Amino acid sequence: MNIIIRVKEFLLPVVFLFLFLNQTTAQDTIRVMQYNLLFYGLYTDFCTAGNNNTDDKDEYLRTILGHFQPDIFTVNELGRGAHNLTRIRDNVLNIGDVDYFEYATYTNTGNGWFANGLFYDSRKFGLYNEVIINTLVRDINLYTLYYKSEDLELIGDTVFLTLIVAHLKAGQSASDQQTRTTMVTNVMNYLDANNYSGNIMFMGDFNMKSSVEFAYQLMVNNTNENIRFHDPIDITGQWGNNPDMAPYHTQSPRTGSHPCFVTGGLDDRYDFILATRSIMEGLRGFQYIEDSYTAIGQDGNRFNQSLINPQNLSQPPEIINALYNMSDHLPVMLDMVSVELINSTYNMFSDETHFTFNNPVKDILSINPGIKQSIGLKIGIYSVTGHQVANYSYPHYSDGETIQIDLSHLRQGVYILRMETSDGYVFSGKIIKI
Repeated sequence: MNIIIRVKEFLLPVVFLFLFLNQTTAQDTIRVMQYNLLFYGLYTDFCTAGNNNTDDKDEYLRTILGHFQPDIFTVNELGRGAHNLTRIRDNVLNIGDVDYFEYATYTNTGNGWFANGLFYDSRKFGLYNEVIINTLVRDINLYTLYYKSEDLELIGDTVFLTLIVAHLKAGQSASDQQTRTTMVTNVMNYLDANNYSGNIMFMGDFNMKSSVEFAYQLMVNNTNENIRFHDPIDITGQWGNNPDMAPYHTQSPRTGSHPCFVTGGLDDRYDFILATRSIMEGLRGFQYIEDSYTAIGQDGNRFNQSLINPQNLSQPPEIINALYNMSDHLPVMLDMVSVELINSTYNMFSDETHFTFNNPVKDILSINPGIKQSIGLKIGIYSVTGHQVANYSYPHYSDGETIQIDLSHLRQGVYILRMETSDGYVFSGKIIKI
């Protein structure tokens, strides 16, 4: 579309671009949690109403989520049927004064025992798009949310966040590992073919013992940098059955034996939230908060031991008890801060003239300044961090002339357009390169 802007004369002098860049709204902390719910809402001959009761699980989950209050909650092992999404929303999340959680569409194309799910705070996010990656084992879901920033209605665009929720094939045989590789390959090929970039998380129960597994390497060393994922805690090596990895293990909180829960004590790192560089470095509106990634309930002192013995002081007793009884996995969680899209400074000018430019921009930015005189113009393009990526000068601009600037060399993302006339008029605004 074309953006029509009325350029207004500065009421205050602008000395540095950073005076403009600092015109942002307040930062918002976004908490993301991923959890394997262990046969939630599904009874079998071994996971029964007696040993994995859904009413009890709701209570444990209310305790956990009420304490940590995630804004985004993704799950594996959701029992067959959309009613289980509704149950968690209405019985666990939207209770008391809370009424703002929504969920994404239930999918289970293979009609397997269980599925993935996404819940989100609808005050902060809206659901923009949903994609199913079909595999022979189970669906992998790609959910894209848009952020409801404070200036959304004013500027008409926002920050997007894509969440890839996967429950990869269990087992450690060569065949199992190859199946995981195929599942991940399907996802990465889809992302690559559809030019995904920006804020993306790959999360779920990966069922991997080591970072050298090829499926994992496809995520973290992908040749396409836009879809290359990073481990926020950057822990590589042999995760499984390795006492040096004890602080990161997420399965299993129980020892002894149990007909439904996997037991054997905590000795595997199966549960992950990986993120693209855009999130890790805050390039596209969200930035990972350093040291916020955690396996909830893990204190590093229980290799091959249970979550409750020896005594676990990493969380309040009611949280440890809920984690122990809820699932045979621990949830993983991280925090991000919103790096708001820059607000335009239209209010810094008085009505004198106007110009148009196309936004978003694919390759060519076309600007019609709409100035009724011959005048000198300077145009700069800046990254949101203030780095000038392009600079153009037009000493003798003529009325009616359209200025065309080639931006094909720039990466996709948000940039700042700044235009200054030789008689002191300045416009600064945001452009989206697609």
